[in-house]
Amino acid sequence: MVKLFDNHPIVLDKVLATKIGLNEAIVLQQVHYWLEINKKNKRNFHEGRYWTYNSMKKWHEEFPFWSIETVKRTFKRLREANLIITGNFNVYQMDRTLWYTINYEELESLCKDKPIGSDEKNDNCQNDQKEGIKKDLAIPENTTEISSEICTKSVSPSVNLKEGQIDQKQSFREKYEKILERCELYSIDSRYREGVKHAIKLILLDIENSKYIRIGDHNIPVEVVKEDMEKLNYFVIEHAIRKFQKACEEFKIRNTMAYLKACIYNSIHEMDMDIDSELRYERVID
Repeated sequence: MVKLFDNHPIVLDKVLATKIGLNEAIVLQQVHYWLEINKKNKRNFHEGRYWTYNSMKKWHEEFPFWSIETVKRTFKRLREANLIITGNFNVYQMDRTLWYTINYEELESLCKDKPIGSDEKNDNCQNDQKEGIKKDLAIPENTTEISSEICTKSVSPSVNLKEGQIDQKQSFREKYEKILERCELYSIDSRYREGVKHAIKLILLDIENSKYIRIGDHNIPVEVVKEDMEKLNYFVIEHAIRKFQKACEEFKIRNTMAYLKACIYNSIHEMDMDIDSELRYERVID
């Protein structure tokens, strides 16, 4: 006899799935499940809400029937619909694990309205089903295009590439993809996503081709920048975007990409100082 539900089953509400999409309803229900556990145990309560935290790889383990790219896209759509809220309530300074909670007020309001983006949801569902056959590229084809202001042999198109050049291009691409994955750019404001990706690429190109990197008014040794880039993550990027937005309100930025690069790099260290300051204020550390 076939046994069902020996472990905790994933359930969903048909009405909710109709409103927000099948994948979104499944993920939202699972997040709600963990929030209810934390509520029952009276833990992870911040800013008037209960939260749960996980890396995207751990969330993927919750939904092994999807690819990790599908999980990322589903969380992205929930965040863009303001149904998922993210935060950072980690005790330790270097812990950048993302925290999640549900915007129940927005969900309640949404469920009173008509289904949103039904055609788009169907297209997304069909695309997600194809992933089992065709693996998504981590970087779209058009991201291989770089600014005309940058000239480097390692990324210039060539018909007859030598083995060393191929290895160099592959190494660059792997570093770039690794940073993009760590930064979880699918979670940031879509208006800044491509700009941030391009700024990160330009910094990596500078590392490949210079001894000193120009950040704002300072020339920084490439080894220092290379080490700092290992600390780049979602929270640093989010901090950088806030700085960029604030600057745009205060004065006209002439070279937006150069300024964004500076915001991203400077935020690596400012994030540590901000967190350290907050923890000291809360008496978490001495």
